[in-house]
Amino acid sequence: MATRLGEEPQLAQQIEDVIREQVSRTPLEAMDIETGLAVLAGPDIAKAVMGCLRFLETHQELTELETVGFDRSVVRLLRYLVARYGPVLKSVRRRTNHPLGWHKFGHMVTKLETGATHLHIKLVRNDDTVLLLEDDSDSIMRLINFMMKSLEQVDDYQTIDDQTVREFIANYGQFIEKTGQTGTLGGGNKTEH
Repeated sequence: MATRLGEEPQLAQQIEDVIREQVSRTPLEAMDIETGLAVLAGPDIAKAVMGCLRFLETHQELTELETVGFDRSVVRLLRYLVARYGPVLKSVRRRTNHPLGWHKFGHMVTKLETGATHLHIKLVRNDDTVLLLEDDSDSIMRLINFMMKSLEQVDDYQTIDDQTVREFIANYGQFIEKTGQTGTLGGGNKTEH
């Protein structure tokens, strides 16, 4: 790629133009950026650029390209392309492949005048639909139990990331310990389901 950029100084701008044009189209057309780049720069450069856009997310990951032999000018171009278009392409892929999945989660805990604690949970789906849930701790715990039962029925354990499982064990081990010490999650006023 460095050789091509040296021979054709306009190639970097043309690569960006192709990506920008494709991203501005419909989601399905945006997924076909690699074809346009292959026509412009050849299949090897297209695969390299798309691989970076799909998989590299941090400054450190891009910096490591230089340590394994990528030319500095190529790394600069890739860093710019990933920073500018990587998040957009991830969003397009999420919307296209999993529109009903979620990509953002937020929560807030409030104390009501009655003294009860409520959790406010906000999920943003990949299609940008916002889902809101507000309930007490016991109700949210029952929801989590239902979700865990659903996961067990799927029997798809090999697709769950090890790090996610470790975080789950660490977080909920502490939760179980705390609820065991108090003897109950809150007793009293529970939401009917």
